[in-house]
Amino acid sequence: MAAVVQGIAEVAALIGQPPVVVGGLAVMCRLSSPYRATTDLDVVDRLLGEVPQLQVLRAAHGAEPVEPTSVLLPTPYGQVKVDVFEVRQSEIDHPSDDPGDRLHASAHAWNPTAKCGARSTCRRPDCR
Repeated sequence: MAAVVQGIAEVAALIGQPPVVVGGLAVMCRLSSPYRATTDLDVVDRLLGEVPQLQVLRAAHGAEPVEPTSVLLPTPYGQVKVDVFEVRQSEIDHPSDDPGDRLHASAHAWNPTAKCGARSTCRRPDCR
């Protein structure tokens, strides 16, 4: 578990901002008692940067790609598998007819800086 938690700091250092953490670790942080163990780190990339986060993470020293959308990152506590969920703005603006696709896009579209008004630091176009 230490490697998974340390993975947050490793990802943040590589992408230059705190990652949007979803999945098992995020659920464990919100529950008073975890219902299952998690062995990976799930993050969301809204594809607002110049380079997709998965590409940045895979280019890191010692990183190993895991197909199709993951990477093994080294940490001081061992490797952690990071799954990157990419959500494009078009998936939010024009939802799919498939309920599963709509659920994926809307569930992973959350961004902690959404409509934050922090125009000088926020990377979202609508906050600039």
